[in-house]
Amino acid sequence: MQEVMLFPLSSIVLPEGKMRLRVFEARYKRLVVEALKGDGTFGICLFQKQASAENSELSVVGTLVKIVDFEQLDDGLLGITVTGLHRFMIRKVRTEHDGLRFAKIEPLANWPLMPLTKRGESLSQQLQQVYAQFEQLDALYDQKFFDDECWVSQRWLEILPLSNKQFDLLALELDCTVTIEYLSRALINDEQSDLDTRL
Repeated sequence: MQEVMLFPLSSIVLPEGKMRLRVFEARYKRLVVEALKGDGTFGICLFQKQASAENSELSVVGTLVKIVDFEQLDDGLLGITVTGLHRFMIRKVRTEHDGLRFAKIEPLANWPLMPLTKRGESLSQQLQQVYAQFEQLDALYDQKFFDDECWVSQRWLEILPLSNKQFDLLALELDCTVTIEYLSRALINDEQSDLDTRL
């Protein structure tokens, strides 16, 4: 079973997604150095500070990402840009002396491409408006696949505030169908979805 270094965050990146990170903690500087010595990959998962005793602080599902760019930021910190490769399920986590986490992971198949449905079209239009409003987010992508329901749904999951439990339930689905239903009700109809009643 593959083991990867983990960078837990309050937001997630999914396959074909991109994210810029500011790296300032010593353990994550070490993560970047170690990643660049190899193939440039590590894992990102969600971190939830309010996790109860029964629930892990970390999401069950994470994404293997690859460093595609790095720079020194104006404040002197290290900045990296990563792209999502594939999802995985965390099976076991260990923590080293400096707090850097390592996880044994099981790869999950990426969601298949899907043509836009009527619901997907509305979500795609809304996502395009978001990207037009936030230039830094828009600038991350040389290409945007607003005609692919899978791509659109994953980009929404990256920017919406989801609990670990909500994210895991959606991310463990075999395709984006349930996510599209959830997003459609939450963003278009502004209703509580059936999914929420299960959480």
